[in-house]
Amino acid sequence: IFFLTVAVFTIISCGGPKVIVNYRSNAEQAELTGDYEKAVTAWQSHFQKQLEEDANIEGAEYARAAKVAYQAEMKQQAVDWFEQARYKDYADEDMYIILADIFESRDNVSKELEALEYYVNNFESEDMEVNKRLFEIYYTIDMNEKALAVLERIPNDSITSEGMIEKYFLINKEAENDEVTDSVSLVLLEKNPKHVQALEWNATKYYWKAENRYRREMKKYEQNKTGLQYVFLKKELKQVTADFKKALSYFEKL
Repeated sequence: IFFLTVAVFTIISCGGPKVIVNYRSNAEQAELTGDYEKAVTAWQSHFQKQLEEDANIEGAEYARAAKVAYQAEMKQQAVDWFEQARYKDYADEDMYIILADIFESRDNVSKELEALEYYVNNFESEDMEVNKRLFEIYYTIDMNEKALAVLERIPNDSITSEGMIEKYFLINKEAENDEVTDSVSLVLLEKNPKHVQALEWNATKYYWKAENRYRREMKKYEQNKTGLQYVFLKKELKQVTADFKKALSYFEKL
């Protein structure tokens, strides 16, 4: 069954009836029926006709056609038409989301990043999925300051996957944000009690906390061997023992 009704105009002239096909109308009708490949073909004919007649083509037309090409899985055609739309100084939110998706599917990180950054800077900076993807890219290319800046736009309750929490942990560890690293390491261990780097972080932290306290308090006692100082020493050594035990509890899981 042929679903697409060809839109035509009939012009009566001295040479007889002349049929003019309205390719844009055909494209729009095909899009409505979900026949995206046919719609792309019609858009191609429309643009070719406009160029032959030296007629103006709006950027919005190229963008609409590009979105149809994307639906038809004709990704290169979509990119080409989006480029024409950009040349015409046209932009919309879906355009850059689609471009980012296409470039991600091609593992073209630089182009994907360009599209996402344009989207965030010009349209919506609170889109969680976009921000999460930006974080992943910045982490991958070692732009940790930008990765941390993006994280500030993501609510903590949206950082739920182990992979994302791990990256959050490692970035803060490298940046020597010890307080944040401490708290994130515990969240990471809740997700994965056997996470090696989080276990090592906590084991080392409590070991050196205990070791440094022991050295400090022993030095104080050696310099002032009084009964009162001995009482203080015994009290501090209890905390030293507790911290060594905490360190051991993490080391034993490694």
